[in-house]
Amino acid sequence: MSTRALSWVFALVFLCLARLAAAQSSPPCLASESWFTNPSFPTEIPNVANPNNCDFHQFAWQAFIDVVQPAAGNPGERTFETWMPDYGIFVPAGTAVTPWGEQPSAPCLAAAADKSASVHRVFLRPRVPKGAGFDPDSHDQATGDPLYDQKQQVVYYSIWVNQTEYDFITQCDFNNTTCVTSAPATAAITPGAVEVKGAWRVFPNNKAPKDMYSIQGVVGDTCKPVTLGLVGFHLVMNTPAHPEFIWATFEHKSNAPNCTDPQKAPIGGWSFNNPKCTGANCTPNQPNVNPTQVCRVAPQGGGQSDNVANIKSINDSAHKTLQKLLTTGLAKYAPMQVWLNYEMTGNLWTVSGALPPTSANEAGSLLDANTTLETFIQGATPQGVNQNCFTCHTQQQFVTSKGVAMGFPNGAPANFSHLWGFAQQTGGCSGGQLPAACPLNNAQAKKKLVDIPAKSK
Repeated sequence: MSTRALSWVFALVFLCLARLAAAQSSPPCLASESWFTNPSFPTEIPNVANPNNCDFHQFAWQAFIDVVQPAAGNPGERTFETWMPDYGIFVPAGTAVTPWGEQPSAPCLAAAADKSASVHRVFLRPRVPKGAGFDPDSHDQATGDPLYDQKQQVVYYSIWVNQTEYDFITQCDFNNTTCVTSAPATAAITPGAVEVKGAWRVFPNNKAPKDMYSIQGVVGDTCKPVTLGLVGFHLVMNTPAHPEFIWATFEHKSNAPNCTDPQKAPIGGWSFNNPKCTGANCTPNQPNVNPTQVCRVAPQGGGQSDNVANIKSINDSAHKTLQKLLTTGLAKYAPMQVWLNYEMTGNLWTVSGALPPTSANEAGSLLDANTTLETFIQGATPQGVNQNCFTCHTQQQFVTSKGVAMGFPNGAPANFSHLWGFAQQTGGCSGGQLPAACPLNNAQAKKKLVDIPAKSK
């Protein structure tokens, strides 16, 4: 071997060793104590000009801690519960949208057996089959197939939006389908908008496990007040640099084991898995089976190894940080103890906020899925195509089972949200003109929308 060839070999070996050392010395992805001691919702990704996946995971965990804090002035609720539920905005024709800060009357609440005014209740929808495409009455899940826990109780779903998104919808009259279709094809939801979607188990005896956050709800198929325990939590956030939204998802630790190398069942068992189940109805992630046998296809949502490692790291760090604060004995942290039983199970975005999302620019948890919200479409397709949040949440209109297009003109970033399927009113926006108060009428906002980078698939 020539001297020059040897030099190349040594250089290559040195480069490999240097990369290995750098990987081994990479700092762990950690939570900050200030997220608990001085909670605030982050406005943008750290190191936004050149972020790594840890920056996105820190953004998501900080946001999660903020929205699950006891609500200011009403510690019996959490911050996200004070936001506006979908049914307060997307109201029947002739009904006024609920003003921000007021609790809307839950559908069928008057028919509920328990009408106690002292108990805050929220209306929850069951996941119902949609048939081909999306049904405008309920699109709480990607497939619409019902999910049942091991007690044979169906799972229910709720949606809230923060004030930024509420203002975007109400100022533009986007609860009216005519106004939605009158918007420009560049329409994007105002940066800072946040959507929360919860998945809830039913506890008929009104006794949810102590390690699970619970609320009082009125369920939509029976109008019956019930106690519900939170098992899944989508936290979807739009920032100035990421109009595609950042798609973080959290779950209760006792939901289901991994499909490969499953963990030992927790005390009390899994909510959605029976390790001793045998027979045809025990095929994992099979729809139309009660109870549903669930397992997690892609722990931490997959992606590159450092993405998986960093999600594990920040979950562990957030829990240890909270545990440390709880040992101080300060009562202010006691209401947060229940969140020790929740962890982030995936987080997805695009590189530099590129639009539209494609297999070439998606980043983070490329198989991002929640076992309670995307139960039946976890993992890749038989053809090897990744399934994740962007599989259903695209810039294109979705179409109902009746062939009706729901949403903004094709290509609009606002179509990443599926809230438009709840719109029950038509009319308004005479001549295709949006209301004067609509932020899309602002010249600066229009320029910002035009300047959003667009890439063809």
